[in-house]
Amino acid sequence: MKYNFDALINRENTSCIKWDFLEAFFGQDRLHPMWVADMDFQTPPEILIPMQERVSHGVFGYTAKSDEFYNSVITWFKKRYNWSIRKSWIVTTPGVVPALNLMIQEFTKEGDGIIIQSPVYFPFKDSILINNRKLLDNQLVLKNGHYEIDWQNLETCAKSAKMIVLCSPHNPVSRVWTIQELNRLSELCKKYDLLVFSDEIHADIIFKPHKHITTASVNKDLANRTISAFATSKTFNLAGLQLSVNIIPNKKIRDRFNKSLEKLHLNMSNIFGITGTQAAYTHGEQWLDKLLPYLWQNYVFVKTYLEEHIPEITAIEPEGTFLLWLDCRKLGLNDEELSAFFVQKANLALTNGIMFGPGGSGFMRMNIGCPRQSVLKGMVNLKKAMNDNSTIQSPAKQNSPPKDC
Repeated sequence: MKYNFDALINRENTSCIKWDFLEAFFGQDRLHPMWVADMDFQTPPEILIPMQERVSHGVFGYTAKSDEFYNSVITWFKKRYNWSIRKSWIVTTPGVVPALNLMIQEFTKEGDGIIIQSPVYFPFKDSILINNRKLLDNQLVLKNGHYEIDWQNLETCAKSAKMIVLCSPHNPVSRVWTIQELNRLSELCKKYDLLVFSDEIHADIIFKPHKHITTASVNKDLANRTISAFATSKTFNLAGLQLSVNIIPNKKIRDRFNKSLEKLHLNMSNIFGITGTQAAYTHGEQWLDKLLPYLWQNYVFVKTYLEEHIPEITAIEPEGTFLLWLDCRKLGLNDEELSAFFVQKANLALTNGIMFGPGGSGFMRMNIGCPRQSVLKGMVNLKKAMNDNSTIQSPAKQNSPPKDC
């Protein structure tokens, strides 16, 4: 089947956060949006057709997950990640962030230390602080255009921590952690008896020669202390269906997690989340294999354009995800001025790097999960902004996007 990733899909007036709520978050609505982490590609027909058939049935009663649903997850994980999982390990939630908050509430107590690795997906920090836990930041180190873990600092953090939240692949710096790094992490987790929440929502968006290794598959000890969170939302543009797949090999942890879901009556899933997820894991592989090289070429296009026209900005080479981490420090702007530059001069909606915590200052996150023409528009806007000698009227303060964006 042929897929047209160059097709421009009009998302306006669909209650789409990325396109319809620009004024709420940026103060104006005539911006080119490259911020919220969903793609502007239409979900593939292999998923749309089963969902349309479900709509045509016309009855949307209470729905349970069938064996076909669980088998689709098990088969996908074995084929794409080389990880053999069991049906009993699979627990669904209405998103990755809800799963993270449930784990924090169930397995830690107020005042416990939880490690994150900034600059990182900002709901991690929010989830820790809103639950009155202690934030421990193991800031990543940028060396020669490549982010690395500060292992000495991580061990220092681990001494006073109960849990670590791992972003794998990492959003926004686009690292895909190696087996060597995960093994070293495993040793620290065992030494200091750390629980692990592994956000692997971007696990399918990996660029060759890199390979995603699921955290809990590294060894038995790490599996027994880890909740791994996945979803089809990033891979197949199904974020609005609100369903994540959490893999919990440890029965004691799984039983407690399920009990916390039952207390909130969140142990059921919505009918379209089930249908869409099953269809994606059953029939979506061909589309994904065509998508990945297109996304990589989007990165190559941005990299080349910046080198030729805007050398002051550099794109960190991604190992995974459809999110580019732009180093804008040579512009010499503070973070408020940087936001204002992109909004007022470039008419672009990007996510300010400072939102991702320490290490994000001077950076911007750009979503390239869109048709090449849309990427070109963003680059042209940016080039015009660099040639614009007018002053910025007032710094633009960007509001936080919703939790899963």
